[in-house]
Amino acid sequence: MFKYVRYTPMTDEFTTHTFNELNENCKIHRFDVPYVSVECSTDADFAALMASQNPIIEAIEITQAEFSDMVQHSIQVKRMYDIANEQYTKECAVITSKYTHDEISTWSVQVAEAEAVKAGTAISTPFLDALATDESITITAAADKILLLRDQNAVYTAGCLARKWSTLKALKAEVGL
Repeated sequence: MFKYVRYTPMTDEFTTHTFNELNENCKIHRFDVPYVSVECSTDADFAALMASQNPIIEAIEITQAEFSDMVQHSIQVKRMYDIANEQYTKECAVITSKYTHDEISTWSVQVAEAEAVKAGTAISTPFLDALATDESITITAAADKILLLRDQNAVYTAGCLARKWSTLKALKAEVGL
């Protein structure tokens, strides 16, 4: 079970008073703001932990919503997003690693050309023309190939995105967010 606490760190001439751990019955998750999530087995363990705090820090239990609002811009939560984004970027690199940045920047044009060909719209199709010539296929077959690649890319990228969200959810769950 998770509980959430706001406190006010206080410094005197000898020490900084902060939220302290009492024993191993409760795990404290710290952030760079004066809020902690506390993972305890029982309410009694949490009550004992709260009772052991120095009154000078004014530790009070808060809701998960308040806690989430206060730590959402913390370094720790930012790191959770960084981890999930790095995973997503690495997985998506499987698709993009075979292509130059310049070629990737033409994908939307290639797709627009392919959609126009499939719709029977007469437009200039330099990318499809080059593909059809290079592979000795018809312009319609080139359009089909581009649209298939677009669809495969979408399915793969959506899977990567779902795994990113799952990773982020798991990271947040570890600290009660």
